[in-house]
Amino acid sequence: MIAMKYTALVTVATVVLTFVLSMRVGKMRQEHGVEAPATSGHPGFERANRIHQNTIEQVVLFLPLLWLGLYVLGDALTGLIGAVWIAGRIVYANAYTRDPAARQTGMLITFLPTVVLLLAALWGILQGFIA
Repeated sequence: MIAMKYTALVTVATVVLTFVLSMRVGKMRQEHGVEAPATSGHPGFERANRIHQNTIEQVVLFLPLLWLGLYVLGDALTGLIGAVWIAGRIVYANAYTRDPAARQTGMLITFLPTVVLLLAALWGILQGFIA
């Protein structure tokens, strides 16, 4: 695990971020009286819920690509790219909470690392066929 410490740290941070966002959904549900299993109600709850759901959708893409990219880019660079992804999710969440129309910057910051990791993973796979 030592050789993958940055990538592992980003993985744990991703899980923690997802957990924190899920706790925010629960808090907003309670604050605004949105009874389970309802997924609509107060706009504050709906925003928190959508932020969490969108993050989960992105995590499904991000984590496998993070670990596949590790073998091409190395631990330090992969960890840095992953840290940018996490920063993007935080920017996205904060902007979306204030105004859903302002979420584009966070989406872009999240999108770019995902694309870089996808390209790195594909490059690594292709290199395996060529070698």
